[in-house]
Parts: sequence; structure tokens; C-alpha cells
Amino acid sequence: MASKKNPKFRTQDIKSLFAKASRTSSSNPAPHPDVVPGQGGEEYPQDQEDVQIDVPMQEADNEVEILVDDIIADQGEDDLIEEWNSDHIEPDPGIRIPIDKFHPNIRDEVRLAYVARGPTRPVGHVYLRDHFDRTFCEAWYTKHTWLEYSVEKNAAYCFYCFLFRKDPVDEKFGHTTFTKDGFTTWKNAYRAFPLHVGGANSIHNQARTAYEDYKNQRSSVKHKVTTYTKESLVKYETRLETSLGIVSYLALQGEPFRGHDESVLSLNKGNFLEMLDWYKERKEEVRIAFDELCPKNAQMISPTIQKDLAKSCAEGVCKAIKQEMGDGLFSVLIDESRDISIKEQMAVVVRYVKKGEVIERFLCIKHVTETTAEALKKALCEVLGKHGLLIANLRGQGYDGASNMRGEFNGVQKLVRDENPYAFYMHCFAHRLQLVVVAVSRCCSSFEDFFEYVSLIVSSSSASCKRKDILLDKQRRILLAKLESGDIFSGRGKNQETSLARPGDTRWGSHYTTLARIESMWEAVIEVLGIVHKDERNPSRAGGLVHIMESFTFVFIMKLMLKILRITNELSLILQKKDQNIVEAMSLVTDVRSCLIDMRNHGWEPLFEEVKTFCNENDIPLPNMDEAVPRFGQSRKGGRNNITQDHFFVLISSMHL
Repeated sequence: MASKKNPKFRTQDIKSLFAKASRTSSSNPAPHPDVVPGQGGEEYPQDQEDVQIDVPMQEADNEVEILVDDIIADQGEDDLIEEWNSDHIEPDPGIRIPIDKFHPNIRDEVRLAYVARGPTRPVGHVYLRDHFDRTFCEAWYTKHTWLEYSVEKNAAYCFYCFLFRKDPVDEKFGHTTFTKDGFTTWKNAYRAFPLHVGGANSIHNQARTAYEDYKNQRSSVKHKVTTYTKESLVKYETRLETSLGIVSYLALQGEPFRGHDESVLSLNKGNFLEMLDWYKERKEEVRIAFDELCPKNAQMISPTIQKDLAKSCAEGVCKAIKQEMGDGLFSVLIDESRDISIKEQMAVVVRYVKKGEVIERFLCIKHVTETTAEALKKALCEVLGKHGLLIANLRGQGYDGASNMRGEFNGVQKLVRDENPYAFYMHCFAHRLQLVVVAVSRCCSSFEDFFEYVSLIVSSSSASCKRKDILLDKQRRILLAKLESGDIFSGRGKNQETSLARPGDTRWGSHYTTLARIESMWEAVIEVLGIVHKDERNPSRAGGLVHIMESFTFVFIMKLMLKILRITNELSLILQKKDQNIVEAMSLVTDVRSCLIDMRNHGWEPLFEEVKTFCNENDIPLPNMDEAVPRFGQSRKGGRNNITQDHFFVLISSMHL
């Protein structure tokens, strides 16, 4: 705090207040930012809330149309944004699209969206210091309701003037500082802020009055011109609440809204309209509100209204998530999520702790045009800023192993850590486990061929309804025969009707399910493939698949992969639990690794005996383990590549363990 009073400043010194701090000043050190004196060293007043501004308004429609045409003519229709999109709402004031860049027909929607969101005021942010060693002060928020801060530009802006400022006829220096350029001369803030507010009829106060009118639509001229009776208002609220209830229910259940034919004579007009008709039949008040006392332009059932209500539900859910999170610490999980139109999207999930319980919430899906690290990091910051989450509170990042995400020098996790060094990155353990299983299955060409045969077996035996019915019927008869003979026993949850599951490309846990069902339905699958081979008019692979299945090599690889996948699948399911902590996860990974090492060192004899038992039960010939055979993929000519059968299968098992 300076020991002497600051001298009074004159109006001709305005330019020096808004100039970028490029020169050092040795006279009159700036006061402490918590105490903002005005002229004569006195503390300047807060924003004048009781100031009344009389703003001339256009009341005639033709004058409004002339005004819109003049605006379009001045700015050029091609340069204006004509279609409203929520992505245009940018939380950071330093990189927002100016209001005059929007078409006049949608500017009110843009303003309403910003008014509903309020000014951007990050709390707890580490503010950058200028070369005067001054920073932005959060105490200014309470003294100036219009003030907001840009993290991107490290500058202060005026929220009211951004939305409703009308530039003066004679442009003066600094009139765009709080709307476009940003105020960064922190040492002069104590003088610049009250100077920006100005007198009762200043441009800032006119913008403030317009802002307050937008917040209170009932006091606006537009609301006063249009009058409603109390009964009409009640019916309107009934229609709105009914439509909102139907939309929230359908959204919660994940059901589609629209129908192919929504005409009056349609037998099925879609879920939304059909549910509305069902509700009107049972609620007389709702029927009267929709059918008798309903204007044609206020039915609240159009597709546009449905989308708006669904969007409101989504915003309400996001707001509830933010309230539940508060200002606490959180982590983010991000992954790719393409939709049916092949658009690149980024799915964002937040994890946080509430009363000792780990909570995981899906936040949003963000469309991205590029998948570079810089673009994804920018998209992540936009999502966090839109929902009022500070990147300073981020403590964990969970992505896949792609180079643009986990890159040590230029990946998303590194770019985020450059801004917040406490946002530690962790590659998803379940995803890493999937990558290990994929690497194991592709390390040997014989195993890669095996999984191709498995896919062919599934598609050949259950490709059509007829084949699937035959397969299920055969399996039912086999189970009944085994129950009568006492080979298997009945019980709750046992011997249920199942079919072959098609293995997935990304979820290798599905391969375990497929192999387990092939093993349990072995006899039925063999019979169905034989039937397909006989009934096919054209040559098929069904006969060859029977020959491949009834080989010792196929059974050996199937049993080996079942043992490996059984262990890894249990670990994968445990790792995907949302309440799993990293200490338990590391312990589980260590235990699974120990099991695999033990299986490699001592699992050959039990595995070989299990394979022989299965082959004997299904009349599959056992090879002579001392017979010389060539290595897989090598020629037997000359005997240079020959090994014994026992060596061949031991080599296969050791390669995958």
C-alpha cells in the first residue's frame, strides 16, 4: 500500500490507462488490489444498481426489418453466422465470437444463452504475472458484477458490454478494451474499472440495463405487449410440463422420439406422440390443454420443441453433475466414440469422490474435426470450461495408448500436464490387458489361423435361423441324454439354452465366451457342420471345418487359450469396475502375472492330460509325440526343419506363456 495518496487523474490520461504496459513507471506505486481507491484517494462505489436508463426501442415491425437490413448491408450477409449452434457459446471471453458476427435473427438466442450461463469467473486459477509482477485479483469479482476473466488471454473483460454494447458514433481510444482486446494493465485497474463504468448514461450502464431486462423477461417490452389470461398461462404450463415429462422419460429409457408416419391417420405415430395420446385419454386436464384451449403455434409437440426439451434435460443433468462435484478434485476419462454417420467424436467421463464413494459420470460427447494432440487438448478445455470445471482441479487423465494421447513430449497428457503438473496420466489397465492378449494371439501364425477358423465355425453353424434352430435342438438332445446317463447334473443356472457367440474385434473377453461355448456344444457343432456340408448345393467350408476341429492341434490350442483367457478375462472384468482403486489393481495384475508364470513352469503336464482326455471322449486321434514333423510353416524336405510332436506342442505353449 502506498504511504501517500494517489493524485487525482485527469480525463486526458485515459490513453495511458489502457495502453499495454511497455514502460516502467517510477512515480506513484499502484495500491494493493484489494483496496481500489477512486478520485482523491477515496474508495470508489460499487456498480450503481438503481440507475434507470431510458433506451429508445423500435416498436414497429417495418422499422425493425429496416434496421436488420441495414445491419446485414453494413456487415455483409456472407460473413454472418445464420444458424444457431450451442458450440458457438464459448466460456472463455478472450476467444468468443463477437455478437455482431451473428445474424440479427439469432442474436437474441445467443444473448439468452450467455445470460443463462453468466460471466466466466475462474476461482483458484494460478494467474500469470506481468513484468510489473502484478496479477489479476479474484477480489475484484465481488466489487464488479460485470467483470470476467480469460484464462486463454490472461485479460479482463466486461460481460455486459460484450452482449449489449452499442459503439459510440465517435470512436475513442480504448472503447474495445473490455470487449475485444482485453484489459491486462493490472496496476491501473483501480482507475480503469470505474472509468469504464462511467456515469448514469454511459455505454456500460446502458448495456447493464439491457442485461437486467434480459434476465427478467417479464419486465421487458416484448412481454408487456403480449398479454395472456391466467387460464391460458396455466394451460401453457400444463402442455410444457407434459411434453417435458414425456421427453425426460424417453431420454432416460434411450427410446427414439419420432415415427416414420406422424400423420393423424397413422397407426403408429412414434413414441412421443403415442405416449402423449395415451396420457390425454387418462388425464382430462391434459386433453383440454392440448385439444381445446391450445393455439396452433404453441402445442409444444413439434420436432424442434422435442429437441429443445431434450437439450434442456441434458443441460439439467450436466448441471446436477457439476453441483454434485462442487469445487472438488476430479479425473477425466476420454475415448473415441464414432456415431452411425462416421463422425469423429470424443466421449468425456468424469470421476470424483463424494462422501468416500468413487462416482463416475458420463459428461458429454464432443465433436472433433481433427485428432491431433493440440486439437484434442483444446476440445477437452472447451468441455471443461463449458461445464464450469477448472483444469487446475484436474488430478487424473485416463486415455488409450495412442501416440497422440499418451505421447511423452507432444501427447494430450503432456499438454495438459504443462498447464497442470498434478494431472497425472494413467493408461487404462483393462485396455493394456487387451493389448497383451491381442499380442499373444498374434505372436504365432498357427494361433492366428486358429481364431480365423473359430470365426468360420461360428458363422457356418449359426448363420441362418434354420441352422441356429438345428444347433439348439441338437444341443438340447445331447443335454437330455447326459442328464439321463448321469454324466451331468441339473441345478439352478446350469445347462441353460445357449448359442455360439460371435467374437468381437476389440473386446477379447468375447473370444473366451466363444471358445467356452464351442467346448460345451462340441458334439452339436460337429453335427450341424456335417448337416450343412450335406445340404449345401454349392461347395462350402463346413466339411473342411469338421476335419480341422477333429484334430489334436485345434483341441490343444483351444484348451490352451481357454486357460489363458479365463485368467485374463476375470482380471479384465475386475479392472473395469468403477470403484476399483489403483492399489488393488496393481495387486491383481501381480497375482495374474504370478499365475501365468506358474502355468508356464508347471502347467504343461496338466494341460496335455486335459487335451488327451477331451480327444479320447470325442474320438479324436492322438498323434505320436515321438514322430518327427516339420516346424510350422517350414518344409519337411531334407529333414532340416524337423522336430518331434512333443517338441512342437511344448514350443507352442511356451510361446504363449
